[in-house]
Amino acid sequence: MLNNLDYTGKIKRIDGDLVTVQINEPLNLERLQTVYNGYTGDREADIRIRDPRSFSPEQRAFTFALLNDIFNYTGQPFEALKDMFYWKYRLLTGKQISLADLSENTKDDVALLDNIILDFIFEWHIPFKKGYEVLPMNREYYLYKCITSRTCAICGKQGAEIDHFDRALGRRSRRKVDHTEYTFASLCPEHHHEKHLCGVTEFKNKYHIEGIKLSQETIKRMRIGG
Repeated sequence: MLNNLDYTGKIKRIDGDLVTVQINEPLNLERLQTVYNGYTGDREADIRIRDPRSFSPEQRAFTFALLNDIFNYTGQPFEALKDMFYWKYRLLTGKQISLADLSENTKDDVALLDNIILDFIFEWHIPFKKGYEVLPMNREYYLYKCITSRTCAICGKQGAEIDHFDRALGRRSRRKVDHTEYTFASLCPEHHHEKHLCGVTEFKNKYHIEGIKLSQETIKRMRIGG
């Protein structure tokens, strides 16, 4: 058990949108009763399907490309950077990680390592070459980090605009719509203007970028609703 509300388990059955999961630890019923005491809404849970396959050469190349961009910007030795992020991964998960050929680490493991590196890149405003070519397993997290740091998802410029990506608001008031129903992307003025000129479909095909949905908490924090 990760903590008293997070559980791991095995999927036993899938029937449409009904998923049966056998958890590896017994439910902390006392804790659940405390959490839901006086609460009358739906009992919700997050489900993340793990990818048990071995990590890919593309993931290794992407990890090393990110580390190389940090090296080029900071001058810190490559091996020292690698050791630092491997340590951050161990601190977070309690597990070792290696990108060697005989490593037993999975796609999920390396995707988490890359997200840790992306956190550092966004925190220190380090330019990196891959931009919107981020691998699929990290793309949603990358797009989220672009939004929360107002970084253009395409060119990396700071001070980007948060765009209602797939569907514009039109004449609707920002204060009266449910923004959780929309998708968003962070675009600099130049790429934002280009998207409106060519249309969302052509823009997606050109840059291989998509909008993502945001939680009500993030929408409020980023003041998207006005």
